[in-house]
Amino acid sequence: MRNFEPIGIVSLGCPKNIVDSERILGLLIQDGFSVTFDADEARSVIINTCAFLESAREESEAVIKEFIEKKKGGKVAKVIVSGCYPSLVKEKLLEKFPEVDAITGTNNIGDVENALLGKGKVFVDSTVRSEEFARLQITLPHYEYLKIADGCNHKCAFCLIPKIKGPVHSFDVEFLISEAESLAANGVKELILIAQDTTQYGIDLYGKNSLLDLLKLLNRVEGIRWIRLLYTYPSEISDELIEYIASRDNKVVPYIDVPIQHISDFILKRMRRIGSKKDIELLIDKIKSHGIAVRTTVIVGFPGESEKEFKELVEFVKKAKFEHLGVFPFFREKGTESYSLDKQVDKKTKIERQHIIEKLQHDINVEKFSNMRGRQVDIIVDYFDEDANAFIGRTVYNAPEIDDFVVIDSDETIKEGNIYRAKVYDFDEEKLFAKVLRKL
Repeated sequence: MRNFEPIGIVSLGCPKNIVDSERILGLLIQDGFSVTFDADEARSVIINTCAFLESAREESEAVIKEFIEKKKGGKVAKVIVSGCYPSLVKEKLLEKFPEVDAITGTNNIGDVENALLGKGKVFVDSTVRSEEFARLQITLPHYEYLKIADGCNHKCAFCLIPKIKGPVHSFDVEFLISEAESLAANGVKELILIAQDTTQYGIDLYGKNSLLDLLKLLNRVEGIRWIRLLYTYPSEISDELIEYIASRDNKVVPYIDVPIQHISDFILKRMRRIGSKKDIELLIDKIKSHGIAVRTTVIVGFPGESEKEFKELVEFVKKAKFEHLGVFPFFREKGTESYSLDKQVDKKTKIERQHIIEKLQHDINVEKFSNMRGRQVDIIVDYFDEDANAFIGRTVYNAPEIDDFVVIDSDETIKEGNIYRAKVYDFDEEKLFAKVLRKL
């Protein structure tokens, strides 16, 4: 055992960071370190940062400052900053926060130990490593994120990810199957596949898009009941993938996350997105015609977006009636091509457009909930809410943390992590109410 134990971790940002944090913790425990889930009890703290947007970097800096103050007060011995922020700015982060003991990048999970042991201050490699790590799960016990790849080959004009994480690098299929089997053995029933772009999985290892091959192998893992797919790129979605998701003969749920970002050909071209308005329209129609729920995200106020282009987006959202939609005002990020584009849109207009899309999607959600009344759906129980005095869960059409939820009514004892057939009997503006019929 090391003298500076226990070690805590603060995980910021997206589910991909959660996986990295779990791998860091798994490696530490494997090598004899003790860890705590309460960072306030830790003597050494690892801050796994996000740097995708300025707001994320500001949050990361606020947490860094918080633990630097604790270090000055003697409550913390070491502060290690990991993840996306060090990968983006490297040594500049230490110049800004000299009290930090060391920094480690997204490709340096294996170096976190060295950082903790004082064997250096900067561990940030641009070279991708193929290391595979054990994991200590920090999500709810019945679902888990399976990060199948990292990095991205796309060159979207608004995105810093290629600068932070480099080109796409996939995890070996044998490792992913082994990890899925280990998670299932620990009680995980729902696997949620993530990457910067899951549809690029395997292109670097196997010379072709291998996502469908991976899904077919994961489908054989005993104990896994649901497989959910996030972060797909529109131009990479094949007819075969759609048909496989739609099939009821496998564990992949009828749900897909497809960030379209916009619908105007002019804006898509400026964003350096692959594909056209027509391509997106055909794709979404095809997916929805197969009974698959679609989550998407759009960006409003991108440079050059006039009332004409915004109206195109509004009309498309009305027509598509996405099951889930997130809308974000364009953030002008230094280091991206879009930062220096002409025809920047003012902040007031961006916020107004965001609210218009949000109101539109709210009305679509109410209509969607109304159409759900009386339907039988499969749900998974996530947790018991003491305030509501009821169990909270999700339908097969909802991902955890980002989508709608269900308040569950049952005459029998139900358990967290179990999957049930239920009948929707009511709704309000943000949730469904469902009665359990039977366990599945």
